[in-house]
Amino acid sequence: MENSDNKTAQTGLVDRLRRYGVAPVAVLGAFAAFAGALFRSGSAPKPAANKPALPASPPRPASTQTGPPSTPVKLEREYVRTATLGGAVSSHPIRRSLNGVAVGPADRIYLLGDGEVRIFEAGGEFSGAWKAPERAACIHVTSEGLVYLGAQDRLAIYDLKGNPMGGFSAGESGNPAVITAIKVVRNEILVADSDSRCIRRYDSQGRELGRIGTQNKTGSFMLPNRWLDFDVDSRGVIHATDSGRHRVSSWALDGSPLGGFGKFGMSHPADFVGCCNPVNLAVSPDGEIVTGEKMVARVKVYEPAGKLVALMGPDNFDQQCTHIYLAVDSKRRILAGDPVRREVVIFSFKNQGT
Repeated sequence: MENSDNKTAQTGLVDRLRRYGVAPVAVLGAFAAFAGALFRSGSAPKPAANKPALPASPPRPASTQTGPPSTPVKLEREYVRTATLGGAVSSHPIRRSLNGVAVGPADRIYLLGDGEVRIFEAGGEFSGAWKAPERAACIHVTSEGLVYLGAQDRLAIYDLKGNPMGGFSAGESGNPAVITAIKVVRNEILVADSDSRCIRRYDSQGRELGRIGTQNKTGSFMLPNRWLDFDVDSRGVIHATDSGRHRVSSWALDGSPLGGFGKFGMSHPADFVGCCNPVNLAVSPDGEIVTGEKMVARVKVYEPAGKLVALMGPDNFDQQCTHIYLAVDSKRRILAGDPVRREVVIFSFKNQGT
């Protein structure tokens, strides 16, 4: 009798997971990884054609559900795929690697891939490219027209044409940083250091001013996946991926904690599955928070207080993704970089167009 009850309970769990698009096999892996993460929680982690690369088929609705078509998740907003940059069928394919996406002045799109920074106009037209430093892993472009690249512990600064404008090494002697995200806020440069599990604050000369993420019980972010991402809203609030806690945490520039949202779960699409999600994050001009997940590769949009308002489901991404690189332009289009397919998908509100 007990075995029958257990079998019934397990079947019910599998059915519930499938409703929300969570593959049971993936969940078994998630449980194993999550259990391992608990034991490791105290450890630190590591000139060309000018046509836009549009999708091969007409724009289709981005999935607003995490399960089969018969079980839609009703959310407030629907996005559609309106363009694709890179990818196998593009006139400018990314052949080896995609490491980041950013938006610059006039909503120009900057892709970090194949050892280059490639620039596209807002409508998708290819504009040019220049060589990136070796092992560059993240990119940020300021409204003033400077490009920041992180390569291991080195932060390198360029103008929009790829001319070097300076830079510095992050971390300390004997404890170099591992840079996974960069943002410029007012007169400060913020650098995510996944090795020290914090966000370091620097002035323009590379002098460290303080740290963000250290004023909690563990004195750091929890990063089983060895990756830290963050963005900053118009008020100057920093929102970061505290992935081992399955949370988006928020911080003042001085390092004071300001709360956050999120929890581990598999029965509601607003929750974060796996050992360590969300992995990537971007903030829209109106302060909404866009997250990217692995294990079940998907992108979600939250109000600042944590209410889920939109979801671009797993059918939009390769399920082997361990990152979905994110940026949001002034029109609130979401740019999602899939490093397995080596493409950036652009999502717009339904009926918004490109």
